[in-house]
Amino acid sequence: MASFDVLEYMQTLESMLRITEQVWLLDEDFLSVLERLGRVLGITGVEIKIEASAGNEPEVISLYDEKKDGEGLAEYDFSHDGEKISCLLHTRIANRDYPAELSAGLNTVYEILKMLTVRELKRRREEARSKTDFITGVSTKTMFTEYVDGLFKNGTISGYAACGFSLRGMAELNRQVGNDKGNKLMAVYVKNLQEFLDDDGLVARTGGINFSVIFKKERFDEIAVYLSGKIVTLGEDTEGRVMSACVGFYPISESCDSAEELNEIIASAMHSALKNPTQPFIIYDEKLQQADKDEKYIAGIFQDALENEEFTVYYQPKAELKKYRLNGAEALCRWFHEGKMVLPYRFIPVLENNGDIVRLDFYMIEHVCRDLRRWIDEGRKVVPVSVNLSRCHLGDPDLLTHITEIIDRYEVPHSLIEIELTETTTEVGFKELKTLVTGLKEVDFSTSVDDFGVGFSSMSLLHEIPWNVIKIDRSFIPVGDGSAEDEKRKVMLRSIIEMVNSLGLKCIAEGVETVDQVILLKESGCYFVQGYYFDKPLPVSDFEERLSCL
Repeated sequence: MASFDVLEYMQTLESMLRITEQVWLLDEDFLSVLERLGRVLGITGVEIKIEASAGNEPEVISLYDEKKDGEGLAEYDFSHDGEKISCLLHTRIANRDYPAELSAGLNTVYEILKMLTVRELKRRREEARSKTDFITGVSTKTMFTEYVDGLFKNGTISGYAACGFSLRGMAELNRQVGNDKGNKLMAVYVKNLQEFLDDDGLVARTGGINFSVIFKKERFDEIAVYLSGKIVTLGEDTEGRVMSACVGFYPISESCDSAEELNEIIASAMHSALKNPTQPFIIYDEKLQQADKDEKYIAGIFQDALENEEFTVYYQPKAELKKYRLNGAEALCRWFHEGKMVLPYRFIPVLENNGDIVRLDFYMIEHVCRDLRRWIDEGRKVVPVSVNLSRCHLGDPDLLTHITEIIDRYEVPHSLIEIELTETTTEVGFKELKTLVTGLKEVDFSTSVDDFGVGFSSMSLLHEIPWNVIKIDRSFIPVGDGSAEDEKRKVMLRSIIEMVNSLGLKCIAEGVETVDQVILLKESGCYFVQGYYFDKPLPVSDFEERLSCL
């Protein structure tokens, strides 16, 4: 029997425990930790065999090997999550020569190995999950970032292009076939794309129905064709489903210098494509990138601008054609930032997209009420003012309460406020719009539908919703060029006016700029107009001069 020094063993055990503590504190490399632990107690080799329950070939991890002739062998088995794991410890001495204390030490080493092995298995599974999407089988965003980072580091990124895409019609597809089958179809579509790319790129799921792809630039046309639409079938199906995507392409330029920046650009490219759903794809060029930068800039300064009251109400007069007098006004928003006007086309779409338009609308209602209250207190004659309300409000169940609270706070008669809304293009939005307009009518607010005639639901809009005013979109106003298209406008304009009048609603035409248009509208039975022929949008002081003439 080999001699055994108890003091040396105790020192060894203390060292082993100290190393174990360091493992957990420092999270050292798994294999090097096992090697250090093994050497403390004279272990010359360690092997871990992992046999999965699925029946795959066992995986053997040989940690290190300093085996000598005549050595001993200790084997320990355990199971974890359906996998059989064996730890083989090669030692300098045979099992029969173990002192009891050393056997206990080896058992301690085994417990540590078991603990670390389980942790390593969990780590490997988490790593696998982080790199492979479990629904589609393609890569995850983490794996995509690693892949792209490698292309940047080896200097080959300039030969690649990228795209972000969102699958079209998935909500309807899932409604028809169910979410499970919908996910399977999605998986086949994107895995086929990955197989199509082979080693020339990578497909990754970034979330939901959104994906990122990187591929060699010479394969652009092929990728564009694939994403424009492919028939996808499942094994049990006899009939395939056409799947396609809304795609934003980005030819990677020298200005992009990291995987993180590329991920941001791909996301922006996809969002730009989603704003143009009728196009097969968009190229995210410098012009679109600048537009996105402008959008982020607008969104970034909006809060301070609102608090600093940089937004100003301009009033565009409405005229009554029987006596040619001021009959009302529309409140329009103007933004003055750092001494310059920010044009509405620059900020309104941005605020519509991010939802901040809701806050701006309430701001405008409040400022209009302030003006009306002041004019009333000053003894001025006043006219009704229409205020625009975005469709973004329609999801707010307390919208009517919010509007009423603002107006009543200033004790403005409800008859002086007209809420102007645009047509909606969805069934759900139509129901919410009907509820809102009905509620406003019940508390004596006038309502008008803006841009009438440009939405698909115009007839239902008139038949089912209790409007007070219909504003005819400027696209129906003839320009007077004598063209066949202009003659069509005249026919459609007269038909709309006749229909609106027959329903007992007030009709107003916007975008009126010439005397011929005024004459045509009067002859057709429309006696309320708004446009540059009578007045442009005016700042408060100028509009007050118009009120003084009443």
